This record gives sequence, structure tokens and C-alpha cells, in this order.
Amino acid sequence: MSGSQWVRSVMPRWPALSALPLLLLLVGAAGETSAYFADWGVIGGRPQEPTCVDIPQNMPLCSGIDYNKMRLPNLLEHDTLKEAQQQAGYWVPLLNLRCHPNTQLFLCSLFTPVCLESPIYPCRSLCEAVRSGCESRMQTYSFPWPEMLNCDKFPLDNDMCITVQHTGTPGPGECDDLPLTCPAATHITLVFPLAHRGLYRIDILTLYSNCCM
Repeated sequence: MSGSQWVRSVMPRWPALSALPLLLLLVGAAGETSAYFADWGVIGGRPQEPTCVDIPQNMPLCSGIDYNKMRLPNLLEHDTLKEAQQQAGYWVPLLNLRCHPNTQLFLCSLFTPVCLESPIYPCRSLCEAVRSGCESRMQTYSFPWPEMLNCDKFPLDNDMCITVQHTGTPGPGECDDLPLTCPAATHITLVFPLAHRGLYRIDILTLYSNCCM
């Protein structure tokens, strides 16, 4: 999609887009989303118990991902599906730029995190990879990389986190040393590219029961 086509695609929702920095577009017209990263250290420490909910079918940012349940509140502290949907909509133009193959993985790990008792954040390296691919495209239109996605806020790769998803599948024996002792499950199987563990094939229910944590 060309720059002009991309701008036209969002013009009906923001008639004055040409006069607004993309930062305002991405963090939400009301400027609310930036507050969610005001104190990174408290994310995940909310008193509200997390719940599993269906990912809405009318949430185009995360359409086509390989799981259908998300953790709520999500990793951006959105407490309701309505709020998560509204805020996620502001990021679809960035996804449509196709500036990095892991853009959706990165954004959806925050907006629609897989439903586990313990949250898994995107690795700093994943953020940096997406930023490296997308920032120059954004700067072409004089739009900055949003501060709410400052990569320094994300965990290093030696932590349990989601790293860059490489194409292809692991070779023979590549996953033999993974500490998987749980029985195979019959529900959705995800491939988590976890730092320091390579491609980690695990079932959602296995993780959710803390069997393989």
C-alpha cells in the first residue's frame, strides 16, 4: 500500500489526519493510551483477577492470529473488550504498512495476549526489530515512533518473553532440550518463539494449567 493510499484509507475516520501526527493516531484520539505505560513496573500487578475472553471477530488488528482467547485486562491495562477494540483500531494503519513481518505478533502480544495465568510480554528484541522495519517508513510521513512503545520498557531476551518469529519450522532435534514434560493436549497449539528456547511448541491449556511454566 502506498503512502497516499494508506492516508486515504483512514481519512474517513480522521478527516484532519494530515494535520495530526501519527503519534496521536496510534495512541488514540483521546490521548488515553499513553497513560497505560506511565509506570511499566505495575503492569500485571492490578488487583483485578485476569479472565479469559474470546477475541472479537471484528478486531482487525489481530484477525487471523493462531488463538482465539485473550487475557483481560490485557498488557496495556485495557479492562474491557470495548476499550481494547477501540484502542486496537488506531494501530491498523501501522499494520497495513507491512513494514515488518512481526508487526502483528508484536502488537497483538500487547492488545490480545494469549490467555495464561502469568502474562508473557514481547521481548525487547521483538520491539526493536519491528521499530527498525517501521520507523523509517513512519518518518517518511514525518511521524515519530510512539513513546508508548519505547523498546527499553520491554524485557530483555534472557527473560521469558516473545521474541522475533522467524519463518520456517525447527529442524530435527532442534527442540529436544526443551523442558516439556506435560502430556500432549488436543486444543490449539501455539508456536511461541521464546527467547533462549527457540521455537517452543506448547498447548494453551497446558500453559494455562501451569503444567509447563
